[in-house]
Formats: sequence, C-alpha cells, structure tokens
Amino acid sequence: MKRLIVTTLMSMVALGAFAQGTVNFLNDTVTLPGNKFVRFAKGTTVGNVYGTNNAPAVGTNIQVQLYFGASGATEAQLQAVTVAPARLRGSTTTSPGVWSSGGFRTLDGFAFGSGTVALEVRAWDLNAGATYALALAAGGVTGNSGIFLYTVPATSSDPLGNFAMANFQGLSVDQVPEPTTFALLGLSGAALMIFRRRK
Repeated sequence: MKRLIVTTLMSMVALGAFAQGTVNFLNDTVTLPGNKFVRFAKGTTVGNVYGTNNAPAVGTNIQVQLYFGASGATEAQLQAVTVAPARLRGSTTTSPGVWSSGGFRTLDGFAFGSGTVALEVRAWDLNAGATYALALAAGGVTGNSGIFLYTVPATSSDPLGNFAMANFQGLSVDQVPEPTTFALLGLSGAALMIFRRRK
C-alpha cells in the first residue's frame, strides 16, 4: 500500500512539472513576423556599430532574458525564467536585432490552459553588470519591452504559432544615467537657481 501511495505521489509531481506552460522565446521574422527586434536607441549608444538611431542591435555581450508573472503584475513582481539568458548575435550577422539561444521557456506555476500571463523582455550589456538590475544601477546599456500579455496555450500539442510572443513589439537599449548623475544634475540646477537669486 505504501509503495502504491509513493508511486502515485511521484507520478503527480512529475505530471505537475510536465504540465507547466511554455512560450517560444524567439524574435526572428519567421516566429514573429514584422520588425520585433532589439534596437540601439541612438547612434551614439555604446556598441552601436551602425552609428544611426534605431539600428538593429548586435553584440554577443548583450544578454536578453524573459521575465514573467501573473496577469496584472508590476515590473517588480516579474521573475526571470530559470533558463540562462539568450544573447544578441555578433556584428557580422545577417540577422541584426535578433537574439540567439532562445527557444521554449517554461513558465513555472502557469499550467497549460491557465489563461493570460504577463511577460517582459529585458536586455543588458554584460560589461555593465552580470544581471539586468546591476547593469541598470551602473548606468550601462539596458532596455526592456514593457509588460505585454501572453495566453498560455491549452495543451502542449497546440499549433506552434500559439506559443509565439505575438504581443511583443521589440525594445530599444541605451545607457541610463546612474542615480548619482541625476543627483549631481539636481545639485547643479539648485546651485544655479541660488546664484541667480543672489544677483
């Protein structure tokens, strides 16, 4: 009897793990028709080999990660998928703006047919930090897509197109000034106002 209970419990755990919803984390033009690329915001963005605004981004130092959470979740509530981030392609690629090492990602806690999930794609330069949060805090090249919705397919045998991130619109990366830079700008502005008032 004990053996039957243990076997049943192990089967239920395995079935629960297997039944987690998935999404196809790719942004190539076959999976997602249109220009749903990662782009350099400005011609002067570090790493922009093209020197023009909104150029498709390249550089294997730029990581791209998928974050997910319940529908209606805020950015702070989203968590990264457990698979390592993808990377942008090198500067000699014929597919700029497209990441490599993507593919199916498991959305832990969201079973097939569980409804709508909030997704966000975040990108950052590894030279500024090992994670998105560290690179953002350091004022490195970062960017995010903003939150978009994805409907988890009903079953794992749904048509392949149902697994695409259809609501993903692409994203731009650029340097974000460090908080200390903002503080210095604020102090400079206050000093100018004081100096003007004294005159």
